[in-house]
Amino acid sequence: MKYPSKSRSRQLAQKQLPRRVIRVLTEGKVTEPEYIKILERNINVRIEIDRRDAGVPLTLVRRAREYQLMNKKRNPSFDEIWCIFDVDEHPNIDQAIHEARDSGINIAISNPCFELWLVLHYQNQNRYIDRQEIQSLAKRLDITDGKGITPKAREHLSTTYSEAKRRAENLEKRHIGNGSKGWENPSSQVWRFVDGLALLAEVGDG
Repeated sequence: MKYPSKSRSRQLAQKQLPRRVIRVLTEGKVTEPEYIKILERNINVRIEIDRRDAGVPLTLVRRAREYQLMNKKRNPSFDEIWCIFDVDEHPNIDQAIHEARDSGINIAISNPCFELWLVLHYQNQNRYIDRQEIQSLAKRLDITDGKGITPKAREHLSTTYSEAKRRAENLEKRHIGNGSKGWENPSSQVWRFVDGLALLAEVGDG
C-alpha cells in the first residue's frame, strides 16, 4: 500500500488550485527532508521545511511557537505546523512535549532516532536499540548511505507505508500496555505525521 492519497487531490492539483500548506521543523537536515519530499509527491499538500540549523527538541518546539504566533498576526501562511525530532540523549524531552501540546503544535517523536521509522518499512524492531545500531542497520538494509536515503530505498519507502505504520502502532501499544510512555525505545510516531498530511489533503478537497 502506498502513502495515503485521494483521487480528488490529484484532480485539484491538475486544476492548479491552492493546496493546503504545512510547515515542518525537523531535527535532521538531510534524511528527514528527503523522506518528506517522497511524501509530497504522493499527497496534495505543500510542505514547507524550516531550513535553519537544527536544535534540540525544546528549541524546535519554541521556534515552531514563534512561527505560530507570526502566523496568527499576519495573513496565515500555513495551515498546520509540526516538529519531527528524536529522543536520543536529548534533554527536556518531557518539557518539549508539554509545551508543544499546550501550544497546539503537532509532534512526531522517534526513539532513538528517525532511522527507526525507515527500518520499520522493512522489518520489525522490537528490542531496545541505540542510535548507532539503528543507523548501521539502515545502512545494511541499503536505506541510507551516509548522505541520505538511497535511490533504491525511495520506491520501497513509498509503497510500504501501511506495514511501517502497523509495526509502529504495535510498538506504541506494547509500551502503553507495559505502563510505559508510548514513545519509549523503540518507537516512532512519524505515521501520525503522514496520516495528518492525508487528512489535511482531504480537507483541501472540500
